[in-house]
Amino acid sequence: MIQLLYKLIILTITFYGMTMVLKPEVTKHNEIYNTLKVKDSLLFERSFNKCETQYLEELIAEDFEFYHDIGGVETSKEGFIKSMKNGICNPDNTTKSRRELVDGSLEVFVLKNKGVVYGALQKGEHKFFETTNGKEVAGSIAKFSHLWILEDGEWRLKRVMSYDHKMQDQPELKYTKVSEALLDSYIGQYEAKTSGTVVISRTEKGLHINAGGLNTEIYAKTPSLFVHKKSTLTFEFITNAKGKVNKFIVRENDNIVEEAIKQQ
Repeated sequence: MIQLLYKLIILTITFYGMTMVLKPEVTKHNEIYNTLKVKDSLLFERSFNKCETQYLEELIAEDFEFYHDIGGVETSKEGFIKSMKNGICNPDNTTKSRRELVDGSLEVFVLKNKGVVYGALQKGEHKFFETTNGKEVAGSIAKFSHLWILEDGEWRLKRVMSYDHKMQDQPELKYTKVSEALLDSYIGQYEAKTSGTVVISRTEKGLHINAGGLNTEIYAKTPSLFVHKKSTLTFEFITNAKGKVNKFIVRENDNIVEEAIKQQ
């Protein structure tokens, strides 16, 4: 009986001691979660949705890298901020984008070195919406992983991975049947400033594009405008005065992101 009582006392003390140790740790992690949730809001609600890009200067690390499963790679802070200003936040854009965090999707995993917190991995899912002439429509939905690092006591966004982009549930697009002769006129090798060499080839139902990290089929929405099923990318083929295809223009959310010149 005495031995049993002794064991119960020891277990109680041990459990209480563990609780005292874990409680500050859990609280600390909650503080990090809340801090990074605020950072997420500054990154998207202010910088992306409202185009207050000045926040990016403070949020982003100098050796920032961005990896996108459709748009490719950006390996500089300066380049990323410039692409934001010239793309999504270009005042001449007729279409405006809005990002919405999926409720309950945000997670934070603390990173330590010898017990000391040095960073955190923030993961979640978000939706995008596009507004043109006052009408908002659903765009893509995607997952993201953000690596935040503590630098001189401040949280800086060091690495971004944006992936699994697909269109939100919406009425299925109706595709246009295009003649084989017209499809054949689009086939060839193109050169683009960012993507480099781009190859357009034929498929049974449309065209196939191979441009760096983008290797997929595209489908005709009109005889000259093709779309990608799982993203907001469109590809418009342009003809010259002689009626020959000489280039195509890539748009994302109606914003021009690339121009590829056909090689003769």
